[in-house]
Amino acid sequence: MRVLLSSNPYRDRGLRVALEARRILNNAGAETALCLPFAPRKGDRLDLPRQVKLGSMEEELKRADVLLCFGGDGTILHAARDATLHDVPILGVNMGSVGFMAELEASELHRLPQLATGDFTLDNRMMLDVTVQRDRDIIFHDICLNDVVVTKG
Repeated sequence: MRVLLSSNPYRDRGLRVALEARRILNNAGAETALCLPFAPRKGDRLDLPRQVKLGSMEEELKRADVLLCFGGDGTILHAARDATLHDVPILGVNMGSVGFMAELEASELHRLPQLATGDFTLDNRMMLDVTVQRDRDIIFHDICLNDVVVTKG
């Protein structure tokens, strides 16, 4: 089992929770890789461990069996789009305040060996395929999970 761990560095300072999850998964026999779910904002100074090698989300998803996403609902929604393009299931770990989209809390990492051994079931979710057209021209197209907001402008 190859697990891609993707942690929001604004929520998981120093990738502390992701690194603990990696340790648990590696001890359970899983192969792991780490990446960030999105490019950091320009000028931000992130607390990232120097010894940790971060891969590219796009490249790592090609070889992943599952994506373990650490963050709030926004991070999970963002990652859902990328994972869907590669047909990789997501397990969300809540690092936010509410966490409707997450299945685990950071305090439940002890359950991760089940993931490494394949002892889990998938809950399929519907994705939305969104196209915005003006006359016959497509001005926007994307896929998303949960909802779409259309505003004027």
